[in-house]
Amino acid sequence: MFMKKEMFIGIASAFLLSISANAADRPNILFIVSDDHGWGDLPSNWDKTEVQMPTLDGLAAKGVRFQNYHTVPLCGPSRACMFTGQYSSENGMWRGPGSQPLGSPGYRGIKRDVKMLSEHLSETGYKTGAYGKWHMGSLEGEVPNDRGFDEFRGFLGGAHTYWIKPGRSKIMHNRSADQATEGHATELFTGWAEEFIRENAAKDDPFFCYLSYNAVHGPLRTEKSKPASAPEEWVQKALDRGVSFLRSDYVAILEHMDHNIGRLVDLLDELDIAENTLIVLVSDNGGCTMEEAAAGGRFPGNNGPFQGGKATTYQGGLNVPFLMNWKGRLPQGTVSEAQVMHCDVFATLMDAATIPVPKTNGQNPMRGTSLLPHADSGGEEEIAERTMIFELWGNIGLRKNDYKLWSDIGRDLSPDWAALVAELKDTDLALFDLSKDVAEKNDLRTELPEVYQSLKAELIDHFANINSEYPGAENAAGSGKEKPETKPVPPAPATKQRSPEQFFKTRDRNADDAVTLEEFIGDPKGRNLPALTKRFKKSDLNGDGKLTLEELQNTAR
Repeated sequence: MFMKKEMFIGIASAFLLSISANAADRPNILFIVSDDHGWGDLPSNWDKTEVQMPTLDGLAAKGVRFQNYHTVPLCGPSRACMFTGQYSSENGMWRGPGSQPLGSPGYRGIKRDVKMLSEHLSETGYKTGAYGKWHMGSLEGEVPNDRGFDEFRGFLGGAHTYWIKPGRSKIMHNRSADQATEGHATELFTGWAEEFIRENAAKDDPFFCYLSYNAVHGPLRTEKSKPASAPEEWVQKALDRGVSFLRSDYVAILEHMDHNIGRLVDLLDELDIAENTLIVLVSDNGGCTMEEAAAGGRFPGNNGPFQGGKATTYQGGLNVPFLMNWKGRLPQGTVSEAQVMHCDVFATLMDAATIPVPKTNGQNPMRGTSLLPHADSGGEEEIAERTMIFELWGNIGLRKNDYKLWSDIGRDLSPDWAALVAELKDTDLALFDLSKDVAEKNDLRTELPEVYQSLKAELIDHFANINSEYPGAENAAGSGKEKPETKPVPPAPATKQRSPEQFFKTRDRNADDAVTLEEFIGDPKGRNLPALTKRFKKSDLNGDGKLTLEELQNTAR
């Protein structure tokens, strides 16, 4: 029996219309992450900053800006939470990624049974590209091309110099070292993202462009004897309008980034795809400060009215810039006071892509909620009450409504969550009312004992119920079984001199992934101790008295 021609045409037309409608429901996504960008250095958040960011201010004015977005206060864990929809205590990235193989003590990496946002998008037809900083693992199974990205151009570690020279960088193209690239990191990353968008704009499948700047992460110039990380014309612009020398390089890096984001916003209009592209901009964690022994290095970040900064769970480390813009879809000029967090990024982008958000990821629950209904309503549709929990090296923060629990119980317990629970039970935490005390100065623990006990019980319950197993590596380090082989992605070709990796391995005598001044010097007999000490301090970018491999790699370039 043959179908009539008119009926066939009707069915075919309906089918094509359904495909077209489905494509319209699946927007392109431009996901931009700035680095160590404090809440107070987004002008639309804080008018006391000297930073001028007309592109981001414009996106916020024509979209939705969230005043109370919270994150883990360190680069790698923050990104892992956004890409998995789980707390860093659950997804395996309890600290920045390390070099220990899967199954070994202290392994740090996203669990292999945890599916990342990029994998979900790729599996459902999105073209995926990642440009800039990765910092979510460099071993086999951890790099972008293993985690759903069709293309990766950038660097795998946590920090990189801004001026990239041939043969002296850690820039990768997919799985291979790129020794030919030259230019400024911000401009290169933007250019690669632009190429990806142009290539995919006219195709039927939507694209996911992940643009992860290293702006405004150190190294930055804070002393006149050092070169600037920003292009000189941008530094001069800042100085000419009265920005202090201390802040000039920092301000210039941010304004240069804003200018480059503007290139992509203009590109979306040029290609006539702005109305089908969701733009999300977020900082990974709070800004570094100039306080002595500040975590992440001493740099002049601005966290607005908040105490603390990067690597602390005070609000200065947790509360960072976050905005969304979807031309023609999201209402303009919405300023949300809702308490939202990193895990919501995962749920929101999944929702935008019409992909159901699972209830679990690996062996732990999902924590995020889609922000699209709230944003679509101009902030009228409320986000359900919930508790948000953050942990980094024993620095603990819990927020529920206006109340905040805080404590620093030391670095020795993570990720032994059972030991951390035992310590928490015997620890007096601070309780703050953030509606009255954003600087977290007034401890109300003894004044509000019922609130305190209720929140502390929630905190303990969370850590007591984490499934911390790594499938495929169960107790491999201590079971007598052979460890699974995990090889780093091939680095750039070795030079004739001893590489930073070789030097680090030799000097790290206790294998704790850090080199002290004593280890750096080695046998002091007959050595130029003042010169070695000076070299050590120059390499110690965050001023914590210890060198990581990344710090050695950066200063070796």
